[in-house]
Amino acid sequence: MPGAVEVRGLRRITAEEDRLRREKVELLRRELAKHRQAARQIEHQLRALGDPEATRSAGWLNWSAIYDDLPARFSSREVATVAGVRPAHVASVLHAWKNQGKVAATSRRGEYRKIAGRELSTRT
Repeated sequence: MPGAVEVRGLRRITAEEDRLRREKVELLRRELAKHRQAARQIEHQLRALGDPEATRSAGWLNWSAIYDDLPARFSSREVATVAGVRPAHVASVLHAWKNQGKVAATSRRGEYRKIAGRELSTRT
């Protein structure tokens, strides 16, 4: 700024304030992430128990997160329990995952396995 008076040590204090602000933002983001994760876990538990309010209030489901939480082999019933949705909805999601090459059906009815990254790259 033209005509500004240089105050000795002000740059150091300003830089320190900026650093502290960045640290505070990072700390608050980590705390928020922990609380969001805890809320998601509680919501999943309520859905798994069949709580109608949890199912209604949940709204949009993060199917990618549900997919990530599934074991390598899983059943459609397990997906329905975790997501707290009806089997018809799970069937449509599993169909989409099959089309995307994320899962493959096993020899047993209603059971699926995740397709590993290497398998996925050879399919496309």
